[in-house]
Amino acid sequence: MCGISGIATFKESGVPETLINKLNGALRHRGPDDEGYFRSTDRKAILGHRRLSIIDLESGHQPIFNEDGRIAVIFNGEIYNYLELKSELETKGHTFSTLSDTEVIVHLYEEMGPDCVKRLRGMFAIAIWDGRKDELFLARDRVGKKPLYYAAMNGILYFASEIQALYEIPDVSKEVDYSAIDQYLTYSYIPSPYSIYKGIRKLSQAHCLTFNEKGLTVSRYWKPDYHRKIELDYEEAKRELVRILSEAVRLRLVSDVPLGAFLSGGVDSSAIVALMSRLSDRPVRTFSIGFPDKEYDELAYANEVASRYHTDHQEFIVEPNRLEDLSAIVRHYGEPYGDSSAVPTWHLSRLTRQHVTVALNGDGGDELFGGYPWYRVIHEFNRVSCPLSRWLASVLWQKGKSYLPRRFKRALELLSYTERQRFQALRSFVSASDRESLYHEQFRRRLSAEADGYLAALYDESIPYDYDRSFCTDFLSYLPDDLLVKVDRASMAHGLECRSPFLDCELVDFACSLPPIWKIQRGKTKKILKEAVEDWFPKGFVDRPKMGFTVPIGKWFRGELKSF
Repeated sequence: MCGISGIATFKESGVPETLINKLNGALRHRGPDDEGYFRSTDRKAILGHRRLSIIDLESGHQPIFNEDGRIAVIFNGEIYNYLELKSELETKGHTFSTLSDTEVIVHLYEEMGPDCVKRLRGMFAIAIWDGRKDELFLARDRVGKKPLYYAAMNGILYFASEIQALYEIPDVSKEVDYSAIDQYLTYSYIPSPYSIYKGIRKLSQAHCLTFNEKGLTVSRYWKPDYHRKIELDYEEAKRELVRILSEAVRLRLVSDVPLGAFLSGGVDSSAIVALMSRLSDRPVRTFSIGFPDKEYDELAYANEVASRYHTDHQEFIVEPNRLEDLSAIVRHYGEPYGDSSAVPTWHLSRLTRQHVTVALNGDGGDELFGGYPWYRVIHEFNRVSCPLSRWLASVLWQKGKSYLPRRFKRALELLSYTERQRFQALRSFVSASDRESLYHEQFRRRLSAEADGYLAALYDESIPYDYDRSFCTDFLSYLPDDLLVKVDRASMAHGLECRSPFLDCELVDFACSLPPIWKIQRGKTKKILKEAVEDWFPKGFVDRPKMGFTVPIGKWFRGELKSF
């Protein structure tokens, strides 16, 4: 796991070489073990790399080159099928000088060009300078585990793993993007490709960027496919789910440094720990976080799993008085980010890094298998919604919104919406009407696009059936731009690599191919996943209500943090 940065230009003056040290230095926390640079002889490109050593500790120094040295790669992430790809490439005549997964990328690029990313099973942000074509190639993994920001100005392209590195560029535009503020208030995060500044953009999940003399192009190379459904029966599908998940965990156990797992006590992380225990010949190291308020605390369930699988378990209680960490958290996220679970994730990462360098987690299980409560709500309202019911609900809501109970008003409001509006309302942090009351007319005039349009566009592009449509929209928005951002920044701030077996590309494809009724049925969420792993835990363990990784932020702000 690492941090990458670089500069490319086709101006006669060449790249500003001294700036790369500042970009790379701003990413030191992502790669405290090593640094490396590449400078093209014609001064068209310069690449910087900070390394957190995980695999091939001795010879995995980056950048890495092809045989003739004309193609250079820097890479943040892990490629889990690199041994398979290496064997295949060796049969085609490629020679390898290291044991690292990074070298596979440069030789695969020689064979396939930009399409090489379609063969990579892993998490990655990649930068390749192709000296044969004088071209810079950037790419992010399918689900968006590893971040990449870029800024194009005055004929020069800058890029880096985190936005704050680009703040080192003297002439980077600091003009605030008002539409990004609108999106932030709507969703509590700023979705790709936007950032808080107009002059800086995120490369979105499953996208590539090419920069050459003709200019800059960005394109998508993959999208989840919910149209193709499997032909297995339910019991066969459960067995296949366990097989693919087991293989995904096995691949993520490859490490030359100490390894462990986050254990929340929920179904997803507990299933990962159970499989790790089955695949390991020593006790798994597990790490949990809790709160003094038991309403938000799942440590009892985490301890139950730790005891059942005889893990080497550590836990930490987050108190509301840990304000000294807030400035560091804000600095590492680099732009507005409103998910309060960043606070416990920060503490969990710090605790975990004291013992291991790599941690597996359960991220992705809810989006792939229907774990969120709003999926049921959306489906039930969609089931009874029709033009007449929407009209009647709208009339009742307007007449009764001043005196009806809040929950009843909310139900009427949701029923009065179209399917798309309903999803938008349930996924919004601040409603459109509340935002309207907040904004000054001058602010509204500076919005280039309405925040609601972002999620509506994703929803309309998705499969028509409401469950799959909801799953797909969250997979393309909430997952990469909120949850994965949270974990990446918190973990990498402490030099910790996090791996997510549920987000393995083969498991993602398989989950998308399952009929939605196998995921949510008669009010039961994640049905097929829970039934596939229920024998691994005590009776009733998988069927309890979902808690989520939430923080008692309201109680803290009304209580101990009120003066703050």
